[in-house]
Amino acid sequence: MSRPSTPNPSTPGPLVTVLVPAYDAAPYLREALDSILAQDLRDLELLVVDDGSTDGTDEVLAGITDPRLRVVRQDNTGLVGALNRGLDEARGTFLARMDADDIMPPGRLSAQLRAMTADPDLVVCGTDYEMFGAIEGRVRMPRTDAACRQRLLMGSCHCGASAMIRMSVLQRSGIRFRPEFAHAEDYRFFTELAAHGKMGNLPIVGYLYRMHPHQVSAVYSDEQRAAHLRIAREYALATGVRPLDDTELELLLWAGRPEGALPLALARQMRRVAGPAARAVIRRPGVETMRFVGRKVYEAAARTRG
Repeated sequence: MSRPSTPNPSTPGPLVTVLVPAYDAAPYLREALDSILAQDLRDLELLVVDDGSTDGTDEVLAGITDPRLRVVRQDNTGLVGALNRGLDEARGTFLARMDADDIMPPGRLSAQLRAMTADPDLVVCGTDYEMFGAIEGRVRMPRTDAACRQRLLMGSCHCGASAMIRMSVLQRSGIRFRPEFAHAEDYRFFTELAAHGKMGNLPIVGYLYRMHPHQVSAVYSDEQRAAHLRIAREYALATGVRPLDDTELELLLWAGRPEGALPLALARQMRRVAGPAARAVIRRPGVETMRFVGRKVYEAAARTRG
């Protein structure tokens, strides 16, 4: 296993570190990294943590000659371990996240940097994202700090791999990804960062999210949901808000497909989610709460069609 490198204090660091954890990512990795290196923001380091890959990821990395690429190799520790190694190794003033199988649209980093430079209190700046592959569509994230805090009561307010984070906050607070919340580590990470400044998302598509059956949400759905519910409950308590019952929140977020013919199934589904949806809105009224809950009710209704 390689050891953390020690930055030379006489050498100024890059403006932005783009952190990419990679494990057996060979099929998509080159496209992902090329999309980062093609950004109009040139003052960056592309930090890839190769988490014990065995599939040819190292050959893909060896084929990239751009001097801004820095590779750290380690024995396999899992995503949380790779992310934390990246936080320890990052040399940038800002940290941007990216996954090894997705694509960064042009202009994302410069847009985020402008927003964070304009508002020194902004500690995290994300974007909307667009899914492609097995599922397609744009997902709108909450814009303002107030909207982000409303969303955090039920789920993450950022697409983790679309976020740019102020490194000074991470260094001062010591916040890291928590292994006990594996598979929902981003959600917990942002609930902790919320105590250190403002949060927001730009109204741009800053991330192209490849949908395929090997993603965490598909492979570890039970573990992910259990961690998610615990985070929502603990964040609500920490901010003085009454938590929703785990069963109600689970139903609202992940309502399954009811049995029966369409009219009856739809009526049954709406009865199931109406109570949790109403209680979520009453608990913390707001535009973002209404928007998010409304989307979840729509998704629950759509599942009755198969």
